[in-house]
Amino acid sequence: MSGWLIACAAPGRTAPTAPPTPNRTLTAVGGTARRSPAPPTPTLPSPTPTLPPPPDGLSSPACANPYLPVRQGATWDYRLSNDVTDTFTRPITELTPDGFVDQDEFSAGAVRRGRWQCENGSLIYLTPGPVAGSVFAGPMQTEVTLESNQGFYHPADLHPGQTWQQKTVFKGKSTLEGAGVLESRSEVNYACRAEAFETVTVPAGTFEAVRVTCETHHTLTLAVGMTFELTTHSTLWLARGVGLVKAIDKTEGPPSTLELLAYHLP
Repeated sequence: MSGWLIACAAPGRTAPTAPPTPNRTLTAVGGTARRSPAPPTPTLPSPTPTLPPPPDGLSSPACANPYLPVRQGATWDYRLSNDVTDTFTRPITELTPDGFVDQDEFSAGAVRRGRWQCENGSLIYLTPGPVAGSVFAGPMQTEVTLESNQGFYHPADLHPGQTWQQKTVFKGKSTLEGAGVLESRSEVNYACRAEAFETVTVPAGTFEAVRVTCETHHTLTLAVGMTFELTTHSTLWLARGVGLVKAIDKTEGPPSTLELLAYHLP
């Protein structure tokens, strides 16, 4: 979700209709009529809160996704822990009628930019780098062109048992200082499933979130004839009206854990 995303009630729950409050009755006590005390009115669970719409100009109808609020000026602060621990801020830096750009700004200085396309609330990730997890920084500069895309990364809504996929193919041209130009082809396959609703506690608070599992297979082929493959297994927790609150990525090495520290939605 580069983009990995206050307590909310579980989506889809509807509060039962409150029964009428019983009327008080008159009871004769010692020849004097007195009203009997009214039984207490039962306390009912609150329905799922309805979030107010963002001000005009801050969101796009095509990008309206309940589990990833796409709003101009929205920011999320995360902590990423693996071999080392780092923090980063993820703002939405650009919003168009059919897409948006988010950006991870790490305290160590690395920056990741993610480009997204929106279709009726479904979100399509159009950047070959990781949606969440490791960020690579160095003297290499890469220009990437999208060759093809099928499917989407975030469905318009989520419910347990739902599955979805996305396949993207990119052409790249990398320039490494002192080593010339290297052309490449990158294919990324995402396969995800919504598992169940769970209560998750992170530094930003406690959330009712849907747990999503994804398998990502990345194949990078260089023009010189070398091919690299990497498969990542991810578990994501997404809170309605908030976004990604926690994620765990597992590859061949130690797992990476992402946790929400704070967020701001205009």
